[in-house]
Amino acid sequence: MEPWHWLEPAIYSTCEPTLNSWVAHPAETVSALGYLLGAIYLRQRFGSLDRRLPVRYLPTILFLVGTASILFHISNAEVFQLLDVATVALFTSYILVATLIHRKLARAAHLPYLFLLFAATAFVFPFIHISLGFGITVLQGCLVCWFWWRGRRNGSPPPYDRVAILLLLTGALFLAVDHAGIACVSGSAAHIVQPHVVWHLLSATSAIYFYRAERLLEQHWYHLS
Repeated sequence: MEPWHWLEPAIYSTCEPTLNSWVAHPAETVSALGYLLGAIYLRQRFGSLDRRLPVRYLPTILFLVGTASILFHISNAEVFQLLDVATVALFTSYILVATLIHRKLARAAHLPYLFLLFAATAFVFPFIHISLGFGITVLQGCLVCWFWWRGRRNGSPPPYDRVAILLLLTGALFLAVDHAGIACVSGSAAHIVQPHVVWHLLSATSAIYFYRAERLLEQHWYHLS
């Protein structure tokens, strides 16, 4: 009997073949640890420096993303796949709300309320239908990339924003390839590397650069100075 038989299987499969064991996708489970390591790094590196910045909560969200991703790839279960998508939406919701503030489309004082509105809506969508969850997350990500790339000026802080965007878009390409079942690795390497593994590593690294860019921008919010 399969260890996770009591849970409905995932709606969308990944390239890695599902094992009849307590760890359904070994490679994708291990690579999802990148989110946890990224969150720990950010907390250790910037925690004491960013105590007055709202961005200080972003490592916690990234840790939740990693936890949900690990649960999904350990079990290949539908409920954890939905949770995986929902937690990513928490991260994109924060970055999008902060971006609207940077673009003078909202006030910094309204960040908590806007984040709760955006995050709550985006979090619920996957549980209504997973396509809605993917759709809102992709939309938020595209808006962030467009605003950040378009809004860069000469004399801006180090190009963490550009690095974050390039890593995210490259990773998203690997994710799309994975869900399309293209370029799947088979044979003895099937549980070592897959497109989804690359997505985990690139998106986790992208999150670190998003944080580094965001913390510099938030330091200029007048009410935090």
